[in-house]
Amino acid sequence: MMEKQTMKTSERSWLNANTMYEGFPLYMRRPDVKVAEFAGLRPMYPRLLVLTHKLKHVRENGLPEGDYNDSLITLGSCVTAPFDDETRGLIAVIETFAGKRTYYIYLAPSFDADAFLQGVKDRFPNQEFVGKVHEDPTWKFFYGYAGEFQFA
Repeated sequence: MMEKQTMKTSERSWLNANTMYEGFPLYMRRPDVKVAEFAGLRPMYPRLLVLTHKLKHVRENGLPEGDYNDSLITLGSCVTAPFDDETRGLIAVIETFAGKRTYYIYLAPSFDADAFLQGVKDRFPNQEFVGKVHEDPTWKFFYGYAGEFQFA
């Protein structure tokens, strides 16, 4: 069963949801981008950055321990803040599942993803990150994710 909530930060509200997937809890959040906006946004953000943070302290169910999760607020802000004004990119989904937090971010063509990734790694050297950029001008990832989890 999918549980959904809405919370407001920066310009857009955020949609939050959780469900069970492969027997484990899956927590998701994303900016509340209306489906009607997609056609206008896709050409602005043709690349998808997938940045995965391997969580150090997780419970048996794969979710982060409470105090550790609270300690990640600054890290999360460092990853998401550059996209608050939506000129460099747009966050598609932030997913917490199976000991990892993955940020899926659609990027503007001019955004230097390598420099961004290196900056995050340099600022948080004791954390483990893997990042990769994919071409996704039709937002195939987002539509697939939204369809699978009814999170559009």
